[in-house]
Amino acid sequence: MSVSVPTRTHVLAAAARVYGELGFRGATTRKIAEAAGVNEVTLFRQFGSKNALLLEALRVSGATHPDTALPEIPVDPLAELTAWSAHMRKSLVAMRGMIRKAMAEFEVNPAMPKCMTHGAAQSLMNLRDYLTRLVEQGAVRADADVISAASMLMSAIFHDALGRDMMPHAFPQPVSAAPTNYARLTLQSLGYDFAALQPASDRKRTITRVQRALTVALLLVAAPLAAVAQGATAQGATAASISLADALTMGQKASHTVHSAEAGVMRAGAQQQQARAQYLPQINGTFAYQRLMQSQFSAITAGSSSGSGSGSGSSGGTSSFGDITKIFASPNTATLGVSLTQNVYTAGKLESATKGAAAARTAADIGLDAARAQVNLDVAQAYFDAVAAKALVDIADSTLAQAERTLAQTTVSKQVGSAAEFDLLRARVARDNQRPALIQARGNYDLTMMRLRQLLGISLDKPLALTTPIRDEGIAAEAPPADTAVAHRSTVRQAAANVTAQQFALSAADMNRLPSVQVSSAYQRFAYPVGILPLALNQYYPNWTISLGLSVPVFTGGKLTADRAIAQANLIDAQQSFEQSRELAALDARTAILQLEQAQASYASSVGTDEQARRAYTIAEVRFNEGISTQVELLQSRTQYEQARLNRVLAARDLEVARLRVAFLKDLPVTVRR
Repeated sequence: MSVSVPTRTHVLAAAARVYGELGFRGATTRKIAEAAGVNEVTLFRQFGSKNALLLEALRVSGATHPDTALPEIPVDPLAELTAWSAHMRKSLVAMRGMIRKAMAEFEVNPAMPKCMTHGAAQSLMNLRDYLTRLVEQGAVRADADVISAASMLMSAIFHDALGRDMMPHAFPQPVSAAPTNYARLTLQSLGYDFAALQPASDRKRTITRVQRALTVALLLVAAPLAAVAQGATAQGATAASISLADALTMGQKASHTVHSAEAGVMRAGAQQQQARAQYLPQINGTFAYQRLMQSQFSAITAGSSSGSGSGSGSSGGTSSFGDITKIFASPNTATLGVSLTQNVYTAGKLESATKGAAAARTAADIGLDAARAQVNLDVAQAYFDAVAAKALVDIADSTLAQAERTLAQTTVSKQVGSAAEFDLLRARVARDNQRPALIQARGNYDLTMMRLRQLLGISLDKPLALTTPIRDEGIAAEAPPADTAVAHRSTVRQAAANVTAQQFALSAADMNRLPSVQVSSAYQRFAYPVGILPLALNQYYPNWTISLGLSVPVFTGGKLTADRAIAQANLIDAQQSFEQSRELAALDARTAILQLEQAQASYASSVGTDEQARRAYTIAEVRFNEGISTQVELLQSRTQYEQARLNRVLAARDLEVARLRVAFLKDLPVTVRR
């Protein structure tokens, strides 16, 4: 027979009530059925399992969270926020038992508290919208931080509802005054001006009292409480979200290795351009000015003029000699010139230099690709190290919570006489031993995050939220396709390009013994002004020469022989590096594939072990709670479960890194050992 809507609602309300009193393990289907007044079979027929029933009960309780509406047009913000705060606190008090139980069991069953956040999240959004409308009306500052103010008010109400009965003196007294105080301080933080509504002395006392109370409340509220109320952690609101793709992009920009490789490409390109330039004519323009302070030709001219006769023959000779003297004895000489040089025959030296520079440019380009691939792998490895370290922190924290729960149960058993003092000491030692593990896990996480920040080129104190998880599908996927050919590896290709460059360098050294032919031409115009420099080109006398030159090394003192010996040694060294890089590339490719296969096998094994260890610990905890097993058995099961979870996280991380290494294998450098 089908269950009617009222009966279903009644069952869900009963389940939420029992869960709030006894928690997940204590809320058995038998007790829920008794509280609802129905048959236990009815629960399984309608919901399938206890877990599904409790999740639905908590979801309905959170979704139907009573909320007082905030007006669309604010009129009296203090009164309206006070009413909203009072109503919100009352509804949270009604759900206090369920919230506490869900938070206490968060590490074991994280789905429980999450399904209760829908109503609180909607209330928070309504509050933010209301405060935004205050900003739009001009009732508060235009730069008011609405999000932080809403979170502050929500957190204060939440902690008041859950913590007042445990720490009553930490909150405003009486209870009825708390909503007004919280609302007033929230409006004050936004810059709302209601100071004129009360005398100055009363205003000062009220503000001091509210600040003191709310400050204590906010200091006591924990991050998990805010997460339940808002559906997000505080870190997520302030930290910069970075995916793996973002990290790879930032790593490329911040890498010194990549920048050095880019400079190498720039240098090789410039050297290639230098080599090509030797094919083209080299043209230079010149201008020179010379001032003659004293000249022998002036003295000769003066002596010839004083000792000359009056004959016509003598006069003609002096005049001719004086014209030549204008050139050699002119006090000012201006020269304009253009020179041109063109290589006609170089015996192949230019071809060898050009091809060698092109091979060097190819090697530089390959080196840049290799540097980028290595940076990508380093950043990805650091990224997944940080993600894995965060997971290890969560595991250590969860294990500590389990040890705390065992200690609490053993303490109760000791008080009622069902457990010995030895059991209590053992539980306390087990709890205390988990704290150093948690501290170490947090320290390792901080170190991995600092390493990641350093690779990304950002401040070591900048908070980050890593958004790309480690893939944990439960099965080891097939190996990704990879190019493992030795000839395609970046180090081998770079070494081959270096061999080519050294071969052309040796060829150029051999050709240095052969003659070379050059054509050169020089065009000049000279001026010999008496005063300032002439500006018109026709005032300069032309002089143009063309020459053909042949250059043959005859004796260089052994320099050419030494140059060839150096080039030959460089070629031999490059050839040996090439052969060694081929051997190491083959070994490196085989190692990368084996590491991937090993990581896949290790991950597949850890998945099965993790599931079995989780099941074993669940059974051991139930047996311990029922008094049919010892604390030693529970401790062993918890240790095995923790180790299995650690192994699974580390195996998943190793598998991710192995996949990336194989994917980047073609461009990754191989270290050539000497």
